[in-house]
Amino acid sequence: MKAGYIQVLSSAGLSGAALLIPNMLRDELGANTMEIGIITASFNLALFASSYVFGRASDVHGRRLYLQGGLALTCVALFLLVFVNSKESLAVVRILVGLCAGIYPSALLAHVYEMEGRVGRFTAYGSLGFGVGTFVAGFVGIYYQIFLVSTVMLFAAYVISLRITFGTERVHKVPFFPVAIIRHNFPVYLSVMFRHTGANMIWVVYPIFLADLGASALFIGLVYGINAVGQFTFMRFIDRFRTNHLVIAGFIMSVITFPSYTLATRPEEIVPMQVSIAAAWSCLYVGSIKYLMERNDEKGTASGLLQSSLSISAIIGALVGGVTVFALGYHGAMYIATVMALAGLLVFLMGDRYLTRREKMVNGGKGSEGAWT
Repeated sequence: MKAGYIQVLSSAGLSGAALLIPNMLRDELGANTMEIGIITASFNLALFASSYVFGRASDVHGRRLYLQGGLALTCVALFLLVFVNSKESLAVVRILVGLCAGIYPSALLAHVYEMEGRVGRFTAYGSLGFGVGTFVAGFVGIYYQIFLVSTVMLFAAYVISLRITFGTERVHKVPFFPVAIIRHNFPVYLSVMFRHTGANMIWVVYPIFLADLGASALFIGLVYGINAVGQFTFMRFIDRFRTNHLVIAGFIMSVITFPSYTLATRPEEIVPMQVSIAAAWSCLYVGSIKYLMERNDEKGTASGLLQSSLSISAIIGALVGGVTVFALGYHGAMYIATVMALAGLLVFLMGDRYLTRREKMVNGGKGSEGAWT
């Protein structure tokens, strides 16, 4: 349960700090949508590099150091947000937050799976934390106070991490560039990159989209909270389903939900879409994590590569999304995201079928258990 508390608090701190940064950049610091996209992409580039390096390191050296050290450094980085006074200084601190925030998640996730063998309920706590953080941010509504509250949440997570028992940990020899692991899991990595690139074309300016529909800061926090509570609810009950079925369901619901955002003309009309996208991400994320945990001994590396894939998607999506919204408006980004989600579904179906056929040939017709569990 300590790991669950850490997941809730760290997710709440990071999501709360990030929620209104696009609004702060536009309304307080004078940034346009292209600059917002670049700053968001810079954060995700830092998160990508950190997740890749430290996910592998947690397999090579053990989980404790990277879990506790990462939480402590993220706490310090969030506190520095209190002092930003320009879009340039905000960009620098966001990069620092990204570097620190990528250190600990893979170590925490691998520790939970090794101790409990299940990830659905654990990832649900992350969604609960996301909801708590975004709601608190919307309720507080003052930027520097939001950053202080987020810092306190990360500090509490760090304190709890000091009380976790790790026991005897297995370490693995993992090359710096693990080609075999990437090849073994490419259907998930590549397909999620497609879908999440499209999604981030929407999310990079989503708070601004909601504000332009007439939503207040409190309602924006509530909208994000509905999504998070939905994820928390769904993730707690979907561990029982087959891995590939979860992934496919996540893609199909994404294809349905993304274009539905274009129908909204008032803030309250967004609510049903938030429930739908919560179900989509719950299925896709839990399914992807299960796919990796069941197929790999190097669980920190495999999950770190998934986070890196998400970060690459966020980088591309933020850059392309900022330009797309600037040129085509919100709806243009939403339609492109729909096409990207459909492409991700096709990549997963073809890639998983190819790997399953290949593994059956290698294993004398038995296949890979993890691909279909």
